[in-house]
Amino acid sequence: MNIISTVFWFIVIIVILVLVHEVGHFAAARAFGVRVTEFMIGLPGPSVGFERNGCRYGITAIPLGGYNRITGMEGGPENPNLAKVLAHVYRQGRTDIEHTAIACSLTDDEAETALMILDGWGSINAPGRSNKTDFYAAPAQGEYELGQPREVLDPQALLDEERSHTYRSLSCVKRLVVLFAGPIMNLLLALALFLIIFCGVGLTVPTTTISNVVDGGPAQMAGMQAGDTIVAVNGQETPDWNALIEATAALSVGQNISVDYERDGVRTQASLVVGANEDGAPQLGIFAGQAQQRLSVGEAIVTSWNFFVLTVQAYVNLFNPATAAQTVSQSTSVVGIAVLAERAASAGIVPLLYILAVVSL
Repeated sequence: MNIISTVFWFIVIIVILVLVHEVGHFAAARAFGVRVTEFMIGLPGPSVGFERNGCRYGITAIPLGGYNRITGMEGGPENPNLAKVLAHVYRQGRTDIEHTAIACSLTDDEAETALMILDGWGSINAPGRSNKTDFYAAPAQGEYELGQPREVLDPQALLDEERSHTYRSLSCVKRLVVLFAGPIMNLLLALALFLIIFCGVGLTVPTTTISNVVDGGPAQMAGMQAGDTIVAVNGQETPDWNALIEATAALSVGQNISVDYERDGVRTQASLVVGANEDGAPQLGIFAGQAQQRLSVGEAIVTSWNFFVLTVQAYVNLFNPATAAQTVSQSTSVVGIAVLAERAASAGIVPLLYILAVVSL
């Protein structure tokens, strides 16, 4: 196993899934007028990227995971000093912690906390990035440039306006939409990938065309061979593999039967004695062939839904003491996902898309 290839494909899978997930949070927040000041792929830390419309987009030094910085998600009651600190920054254009503390009758710690919260809201700009100074600056807005002083008539009204662009201002329902938008995007990604696979490529299904026969088995002894297509067993038509399985299960070991099969378009009938597998069940001594069967959109949606139901059931089983241990033992670790991703990528684009859809669920 190529370790570099395994790590590479694991990162590709994680980046795609996280990107789609975070796009959900980002889009929902923006739809409700909430500012998002960062959209990053990777763990928090040094990054490269660009700024657009008040949001910085980029990739961090460790490209595992990702995050949005949605404004106003700090916990607890709202800081009581925000209105006067915000008004001070706007009136001065640029200021620092010490002068803010003096002007607003605060301690340095209180001033710094308020300034950091307002920077998190996107209401002011902290030193760094677009603000290449050592001061906190009023943002570029309309006719005002970054750091340009402006009049503030009502500090509370200004704060209310700024709060209206934060997560804190949203109703409970809208907050839930923002939170659940990420998982919903992963579900939609899985559904889209399954539709592509099931409708465009199809499922691999067993067929009644023999891929091989068991050496010394009933079928081989009757003269059947790979490539023959079984069409009937004891007069019962077998249009698909499930019908052939049902017809075989109804037989008895040692029973003499007739099997109709086609070879090169010619239908032939053979007589054979039913054998037994390792469990003692009746068998004909054949291996199923395989074919790609494309599903309709409706069938693909139903099949995708079944995958989703199985996933939910697995999570539910984690909370059931009787099934939790078994569920965990059957789960795949992060390392396992990395290995699966590498093997799927080596096998082709379709297996990779399938693994991506399953992990997304």
